[in-house]
Amino acid sequence: MLSHRAQLFECRAPAQYGVLPDTVIRLKIREVAQAKKMSRTRLSRLADIDYKTINALWNNPYREVTTTTLDKIAKALGCL
Repeated sequence: MLSHRAQLFECRAPAQYGVLPDTVIRLKIREVAQAKKMSRTRLSRLADIDYKTINALWNNPYREVTTTTLDKIAKALGCL
């Protein structure tokens, strides 16, 4: 069984490499929020994160994010 935090992202390496030189993490914020029927505005308020940041992560799941921001989002989505 996956931990609650693992619901927020998946980790992949480019298929052409046998080793993991450049691991890519894809955030699943949109999928988890939609499953919980939570809007970007509500998530932004609950996580105490600027709407523009939530919107950027919602639209680009490969965007860099700090662990502090990811932790706030996970708590707001009930994944911790």
